[in-house]
Amino acid sequence: MESFDFVHRERVRDVEAMGHVNNAVFATYVEQARIEYLSHVALLDGPLYMAMILARLEIDFVAPAQPGGEIEIGVRPSRAGSKSFELEYELRQGEREVARARTVLVAYDYERGVSMPLPDQWRDRLTGPA
Repeated sequence: MESFDFVHRERVRDVEAMGHVNNAVFATYVEQARIEYLSHVALLDGPLYMAMILARLEIDFVAPAQPGGEIEIGVRPSRAGSKSFELEYELRQGEREVARARTVLVAYDYERGVSMPLPDQWRDRLTGPA
């Protein structure tokens, strides 16, 4: 996790009968890490709180996650566009990478039901020091 300034940890849960973590749980791990990261960089504070919507989630499964212990999820911004931004993730169990993920979040006006320009405050927080 050396290349990630922000790391979130989750307890391993929802192990299948085959002895590994269910693939759907990885989306939950990524979601929890995303919420913690956005809170960490103060994007979930103030008047623009929750003015975003998840537009894309990609997960590449690298190795099965095993029962017990924790999953570490590194999160970092990878792009800030005109109306959206991307976060990338690395999920590790111990020394082993178990998955990689990417999300695209869109600045969104829920009242009007349309995307909106990415606020400068968000761009600054995503591209500044973590």
